[in-house]
Amino acid sequence: MKIVFFKTPKPKQFDYKPRYYDEEKERKEKRRKEMEQSGQGDTSFMRSEIDRRWRTIDRKNRNKARGINLLIYLAIIALLVYFIFVA
Repeated sequence: MKIVFFKTPKPKQFDYKPRYYDEEKERKEKRRKEMEQSGQGDTSFMRSEIDRRWRTIDRKNRNKARGINLLIYLAIIALLVYFIFVA
């Protein structure tokens, strides 16, 4: 039998509830359930998912290219203005 002079507290318990909400994951799960219930195969789901991802990547690349083109045009205009007024 142990003799204890001080009561040691137990570790604090945490009730962890994540705050992060992934809308993309939620949409995928909903779509997957709909496909399973409707009887369509996974191949059509996979094709639509790949197609959607490619469109998203293509859209991002186009937006990035627009930004780069704008910077190039502004640099050319700045150089022209510099050579016209300073040189």
